[in-house]
Amino acid sequence: MSNTKYYFAYGANTNIDNMGYRCPQAINLGKLILPDYRLVFRGVADIERYKSGSSVEGVLWEITEDCERALDIFEGFPHLYRKELFTAQNKSNGEVMDIMYYKMNSNDLSKPTAGYYSTIYQGYKDNGLDIKFLNQAVKIS
Repeated sequence: MSNTKYYFAYGANTNIDNMGYRCPQAINLGKLILPDYRLVFRGVADIERYKSGSSVEGVLWEITEDCERALDIFEGFPHLYRKELFTAQNKSNGEVMDIMYYKMNSNDLSKPTAGYYSTIYQGYKDNGLDIKFLNQAVKIS
């Protein structure tokens, strides 16, 4: 069993500069698409289960214990966000991976600030993610 930890970022931590500051040991493994979810804003980014055929694009990071502690602080764990897991299979080697993400404890939708949106927008550009998902989330919220 591997001790490797995987983290799915869909908001501010898609931004490579921000993640490099918070988690310098993290390795960007590239774009990951999570099916049957959608991106929303509750002031800050969140994802929620949604209808079949929907999806969220984000970034898969390989992280260390130190990274996870830094992310816990940044994400306001356990008060603002809690941790959840999903499982995915690595297409290149068949490895089954447990992937952690942060899920908000609140369900109230509200638009992000311009500065926060800009941070995520840059992360989407940095990683070749489709901006339409980001803009849809703003409209939903």
